[in-house]
Amino acid sequence: MADRLLVFANDEVQKLLKEEFVAVAADDWYQRRRKDKVGEFFWKVASQGPRDPNATQQGHYVFTAKGKLLGFNNNRGPEKRLAMMKGALKKWKELSEIEKKVEVPKLGKSDQRYHHELPEGGQIVKVFTRCLEEREGRLQKLAGDKVGNQSAVDHLWFQKAEVEELGKLIADGGGEIPEWLSLRIAKFHLRDNTRGEPRDWKKEEIKEWSLKVDEKGELSGKFLIDSADGKLGFQGEIQGALAIGTSRLTRFNLLVTGKHWGSGTYTGGARSGKTPLGQVFQLSDGKEARDRIPPQGIRWAPGYWSPEK
Repeated sequence: MADRLLVFANDEVQKLLKEEFVAVAADDWYQRRRKDKVGEFFWKVASQGPRDPNATQQGHYVFTAKGKLLGFNNNRGPEKRLAMMKGALKKWKELSEIEKKVEVPKLGKSDQRYHHELPEGGQIVKVFTRCLEEREGRLQKLAGDKVGNQSAVDHLWFQKAEVEELGKLIADGGGEIPEWLSLRIAKFHLRDNTRGEPRDWKKEEIKEWSLKVDEKGELSGKFLIDSADGKLGFQGEIQGALAIGTSRLTRFNLLVTGKHWGSGTYTGGARSGKTPLGQVFQLSDGKEARDRIPPQGIRWAPGYWSPEK
């Protein structure tokens, strides 16, 4: 992740992207599995690259609207990325006008196994995660350019019926948050994703859990999540508030603070021991395309919507 930050923080890379390219971001895990027009186009481009067709196709591609690959690079520094981008631009300028033009075909039916959209009437909560450290008597973001000093972002999704259920709970005087929400938050969102893609927690790894809401919508709780070998875990407290209008969340704020420990397969380089980690959950209006990116934990949708099963 650090090399990606270096690449996209580069002024020349940013200038070229804005002025010469149409930037598109997609999750390789989804694209290489889907059986629809989007998946076909993805493989048309990826098959021209150097990746093993039986493995991840992750990388940065420059291609025409017709699917001709002009350049490929995978997570390298800005100098190599710039060289690839400039080389691709040179190839583009050498193409004939016929090669550049394309008729956009009808999209057709999407493969719903690998194409997740927010359900009708659903709502989005942004989840920001940041590594912290104690300085001057309080928790602050990491000093300097250490990995983790910038927040990682994910999204928590709600269905309309779920919001209505929470509204009824508050109207009835409050109580324990339903399992579908408690476990969704615990398994898929209380994770350190500041260095890569963390794994989901297993239900049995949630050793202690309490999350309550009172009649005013005030939320409070505490948790202990720990792997079987004790090498990966998160322990802390939750506080916040929610408010519901007519079947709609009008407020959903959570602050999670605690100590996280250990590394996962794709989240190497964790700090030694149990170290501070903070999270903020904040309601989003979903107007920006980036706010509608599916939750990382929804790759198997039934498990995300019904984590208690």
